[in-house]
Amino acid sequence: MDKVLKHIFVIFLFCGLHLSLQSQVNFPLNQHVADSLEKLLPSVSGKERVDILNGISYTLIRHYSSKSDSLSSISIQLAKRIGYKEGLAKALFCKGTNDYINGNFIDAMTILYEALELYREIGDTNMIIETYYQIGAVSYFSFTDLKEGLNCVQICLDYAKASGYKHWESQMYSSFQYLYSTAEDHENALKYLKIYSSFAKKITVPRLEEAMVIAAYGRAYTQMGEYRKALDQYLNTWIRINPDDIEERAYLAQLSYSIGDAYNALGVSDSAGYYFNLGMALARKNKHYWGSMMNSLGLARNYLASGDAIKSALYCDSTLYFGSQIDSLRSFYGIREYSKLLGMSGELYIPLNKQYKRFLAWRVMAGAVQILLRIREQQGQYQRALRVNIQLNKINDSIVNFQKRTEILDLQYKYQSQHKDDQITLLSQENQLQSFKISRSRLLLFAVIAISILLLLILILFLRQNGIKSARKVAEFKQRLLRSQMNPHFIFNSLTSVQNLILQKDEIKASVYLSRFSDLVRNILKNSQVELISLEEEISTVENYLELQKIRFPEKFDYDIKVDEKLESENINIPPMLVQPFIENAIEHAFKSLDTKGHIIVSILKKSDSFIMEIKDNGIGRQKAQVLRNHLEKDRKPMATLITKERIKTINKKLKKEIYFDIIDLKDNFGKAAGTKVVFEIPPLSI
Repeated sequence: MDKVLKHIFVIFLFCGLHLSLQSQVNFPLNQHVADSLEKLLPSVSGKERVDILNGISYTLIRHYSSKSDSLSSISIQLAKRIGYKEGLAKALFCKGTNDYINGNFIDAMTILYEALELYREIGDTNMIIETYYQIGAVSYFSFTDLKEGLNCVQICLDYAKASGYKHWESQMYSSFQYLYSTAEDHENALKYLKIYSSFAKKITVPRLEEAMVIAAYGRAYTQMGEYRKALDQYLNTWIRINPDDIEERAYLAQLSYSIGDAYNALGVSDSAGYYFNLGMALARKNKHYWGSMMNSLGLARNYLASGDAIKSALYCDSTLYFGSQIDSLRSFYGIREYSKLLGMSGELYIPLNKQYKRFLAWRVMAGAVQILLRIREQQGQYQRALRVNIQLNKINDSIVNFQKRTEILDLQYKYQSQHKDDQITLLSQENQLQSFKISRSRLLLFAVIAISILLLLILILFLRQNGIKSARKVAEFKQRLLRSQMNPHFIFNSLTSVQNLILQKDEIKASVYLSRFSDLVRNILKNSQVELISLEEEISTVENYLELQKIRFPEKFDYDIKVDEKLESENINIPPMLVQPFIENAIEHAFKSLDTKGHIIVSILKKSDSFIMEIKDNGIGRQKAQVLRNHLEKDRKPMATLITKERIKTINKKLKKEIYFDIIDLKDNFGKAAGTKVVFEIPPLSI
């Protein structure tokens, strides 16, 4: 009886989840459903377990992407093991969507197409539409491929019409207007707005969706230069928004800018200034940096038009500050717990990935810098104008690099897809040719194989003879490097922590911990095979390692990672795994017998053409740590400093660069040991 009741409860929850999300594609959080499903998880198995894992993963996609990704990975493995096609398709959908949000665009596209094929086999029209929609989002917001984005929306619309899914049909009309609007094709945007409005009269649409469409009319009229009509639509939207809701208040801040911009175009600068200031106030309440940035730019333009260059320059600086925060945090909000909330109107249609948010911020920042440049030139301050122009060039370079990167990703994905198709075709042709050859002359085939093997053996022996000494040295060095990175005590303790979580039946926490641990080990093994990685990858590995150690020693230490905002970490190369051995030394040795809580600070600072990495701890100092190590670990020799010096010597010689490395013993005012600071100064590196 209990089992029957559980089944009924699961069905009830999933029906509620499906109905609540039917016409929303921005993955709103339903914490109650997620919590209820999670309570059922320990008591179910097989297909029910896959369904519940997928239900939790789907619900958490936008707000807790890391946990959602871990759950979808577990669900994929289980669904494959039991041969559950429907569950596998949903798990792949969640996995692909999380990859898109986290910036793994090629993986996202590959996995989403895999999910799509399964849904086609199953015949689940609703999920075919949702998966195509997600593929369209990746195409447009990651690869900036408007044509493919529109094509996917058209396919969704065709499916919706054929299946009678009115909510999806209205969503596609709305999506068409949004895509055309962002592409500044106002005629087609207005066309689909009118189609949507006519269609929406036949169905019930959510209040916020209705408000967004009215505002979209305003945007279309603005692009057509009909500012009076645009203003009427914006003001009509205003009364439909709830200012007490955090996400809707953020949209009001954005809407304030649109209203102010329309008033400016009509020559009513006082009203424009009022709404820009109102938008600043609305955004300030929850540190909504996107709203603050847009309205700061509006005020900068307003004051410039009125001849007040000083205030205009001040608000330009404000725009650049808020933009730099979005660039650094990769979020429209300055409060961490709000970072997953909707930050602009476009996110009602699809979650925006972090890189696209930076791109949007750069475009607004470029507008502010152009105003500053104009002001400095008008004031005759040509030296300051030159500095502003350099700043503008850097921002424009970032915009161009983003666009080039998306083009490269698009080409890379298309190449991989074409290569895969070619491989399938080639394999088919080779199979036919092979069968023909075998039937005609096996002896000739064996002779060719024998000669090929003989030549290959000769070549291998020749290469092995010439390179054996070098290979041995490289292997020995890599082995020593891996040993210094993958402390067996750390691995043992990490696996023990996972075991304890499993014994406590905390499977969710165990899976998240194990996922982090496997990511760390995979990154260490992968990075040990290359000479240089990006600074962004090194920071990610270090942060992952510190988080795992925090789970092991929650009361032993805290840490901070500080990255200079001027550094473009994704474009800077660094030898892999430089920092981790010294962090491990601090955790394992520097904090022993320490009376206070340990603190590790990893700082990355720009210095002219190079950058500096510092690892600073407040531990007991090297001398006392060595005494304790000699007493407790007599047979273990410290390897981090020795191997690091050897690595730096080798890299300096090969790349003809000079990496500076030093270890500084910190003292307090009384001359007592107060910790250790490890310093690297790294010039630009490339292979």
